[in-house]
Amino acid sequence: MMKWMRWPVMLAGFWAVAATPLAALADEKQPYDGRLEGYGRSVTLDSSSGSLLWLLLIGLAIVILSVLFKNARRTHLD
Repeated sequence: MMKWMRWPVMLAGFWAVAATPLAALADEKQPYDGRLEGYGRSVTLDSSSGSLLWLLLIGLAIVILSVLFKNARRTHLD
């Protein structure tokens, strides 16, 4: 591609990809919850706890902090 045309094409491609989630979010007025499907009466869900998120955070922290104890002179042949 010609040099002067590269940046406008890349910029247009970036904005096309970046705008796609915004267009998808604009379509949904009320979030759909499949757990409520088939109930004849009005049902409300309890607010969920954040314990699973904390477990994920702790697991991720362990993985990230384990890099601190890696031997810098270790080779891929170990």
